[in-house]
Amino acid sequence: MLGVGGSYNNKIQVLRKKMGLFGSIAGKSKVKAANKKVQKARVNDDVAQAEKLLAEAMVIYESIPSGNSAFNDALYNWGMALLYSARLKQNAESVALYQEAGKKFSYCLVAKPDYLGAALDWGVALMELASLQNATDKETNYVLAKEKFTIADNIQEGVASYNFACLHAVHNEFDACKKALERALDYGNLPDKEDILSDADMSIAKTQPWFNDFIVSIDAPESEEDSEQDKKSEKKSKKIVYSNTTVRTDGYKVEYDKKEK
Repeated sequence: MLGVGGSYNNKIQVLRKKMGLFGSIAGKSKVKAANKKVQKARVNDDVAQAEKLLAEAMVIYESIPSGNSAFNDALYNWGMALLYSARLKQNAESVALYQEAGKKFSYCLVAKPDYLGAALDWGVALMELASLQNATDKETNYVLAKEKFTIADNIQEGVASYNFACLHAVHNEFDACKKALERALDYGNLPDKEDILSDADMSIAKTQPWFNDFIVSIDAPESEEDSEQDKKSEKKSKKIVYSNTTVRTDGYKVEYDKKEK
């Protein structure tokens, strides 16, 4: 038999669930709105306007409470907005923004250890931060970047291959760089050729005898053997379940955060 108190408590629970649902929807809507501002900032040639849009987006991300289901995505995209902001600044201000971006990505990984985008883009932020620092701090951040790329590669095999190639390149490990680039090509995780050629991390690697041949090989037609291998890989990929969360990253090409069954 249900008393008055029990009925009241049930109504409260139903109300809380509805409020949680509404809060979740509102949170996701806010993240989408903020993301649009970030995208506009990225294609805006006016630095002041881009900074304004990024600042507005970050205010929105910050407004989403930790209990909201959209909180992790807000943190990740907040980190990306900080990363883009760092690229618009110089010296100490830029360093501080890169470090703050890393904090946001680290929180994402604490909440969700298999957050692929957070792991990879934290590594990207560390690589870019390293380029602004002295030799000791530079190497420290390269080591940390390698850790993050390793986390990403453990989440999805091969996804950080190009990033490892960049790490090898800045250390003049050109044979290892070449192998990592070939691995990235095999896994379909290479940036566009123009992006590779303009990548500051690849500046010395571009002088190596094999580099131009590799660039040409990107557009080379597949052999019948390679085509057959792709078919096998496609069948194998059917065993993988994809989440509904698109992974937007800045250091590689991948459409979804893969999760094993």
